[in-house]
Amino acid sequence: MKKFIYFILFMFLFICNVKALDIKLTNKVIEFDQVDGFELQGFTSTDKYIFMILTNDDDSLSNIKVFDINSYKLIKDIYGSSLGHANDVTYNSKENVIYIAISGGSDKLATFNGDDFSYMGSVDIDLPVRSISYIDKLDQYAVRMVSTGYLLDNDFNKVNNTPFVYGMNISKRIGRQGWTYYNDFIYYCNWSWIRMGGDGSNTILIYDLDGKFVNSYHTNTTVGEIEGISFNNDKMILGFNEYEGKVAFYIEDIIDVDYIKIDTDEDEDEDEVTVSDTINKEIKNDRKPFYIGFITGFITVGVLKTIQRKKKSK
Repeated sequence: MKKFIYFILFMFLFICNVKALDIKLTNKVIEFDQVDGFELQGFTSTDKYIFMILTNDDDSLSNIKVFDINSYKLIKDIYGSSLGHANDVTYNSKENVIYIAISGGSDKLATFNGDDFSYMGSVDIDLPVRSISYIDKLDQYAVRMVSTGYLLDNDFNKVNNTPFVYGMNISKRIGRQGWTYYNDFIYYCNWSWIRMGGDGSNTILIYDLDGKFVNSYHTNTTVGEIEGISFNNDKMILGFNEYEGKVAFYIEDIIDVDYIKIDTDEDEDEDEVTVSDTINKEIKNDRKPFYIGFITGFITVGVLKTIQRKKKSK
C-alpha cells in the first residue's frame, strides 16, 4: 500500500507539471490578405529580414515575400514556380544562405541568397525533411522527418546514425509545422487540425538537443493555424494563417521555460520515462478533466484495495 501511495503522488506531481505555458498574442506587426488562395507555409528571419513562402492550393506556385524586420514593411514580393509545400525554412548566418525544405518530406533543399534573395540552386540530402533549423553554435542542422529528428553536419550528413529525438507527435489530428533552434532549445510548432477533429489551437513543443522534452507554449483556438516560429533580439516571431483569410505575424516576449522534473529510481532506465510520448499524443486546450479523472481513478482503486485487505484480515 505504501508503494501504491508513492506511485499516486508521483503521477500527481507529473501531471501537474505537464502544463503548457500560454502565449498572450498582443503585438501583431504584419497582416495581409491571402490572395488567390496563397497561404503562408515556411518562414525564417535574418538580422534584417523576415523571409516567407506562400503557396497556392495545390502547391504548384510559390510567392516569396520579404519584410524588413524593424519597420515590418514589404520590400520583396516574388511570384514564381513551385517550391513544393515549403513546410519549413531556415537561415545559415555563417553562409548567408536561406534553405527551404521543398515540399512536405523532400530530399531536396532550395537555396536563396540572404541579401538579394536570388535563387542559388538546390541541395540533395538523404532524408525526407519536413522541418529544418540551422544551429549556429554547432554549425549543424536539426531536421525532422515525421516524428523523428536527426542532427546533420554542414555538408548535410548525419552526425549520428541514431536520431537525437523520436516519438514526437504521431496523432492524425496534428498538423506538424516548422521548428527552430534558439538558445539550446528546439521549438516545434503544431496545429490541432480542425478538419481532422482538432480544436484549432496551437502548441509549440520545446526540446533540448538531447531530445528531452522541456515544456510547451500554447495558444487559444481563435488565432489561426501556426506555421512556424523564429527569433530576433530575444523576441519570438510567430506566423499564422488566420481563420478570416489573412496572414498574420506577431512579435512577442520569449516565455522562460523550465524543465519538467520527474524523479525516478536511480536504477530505472531513463528511456523508460518518455515525457514526449505522453505529452505529444494529442494537443488539448483543457487538460483538467483528464487530470481529475486520472487521479480520482487511482485513488479509488487504492481505497478499494485497502477495504478488501481489511475484510480479509477480519
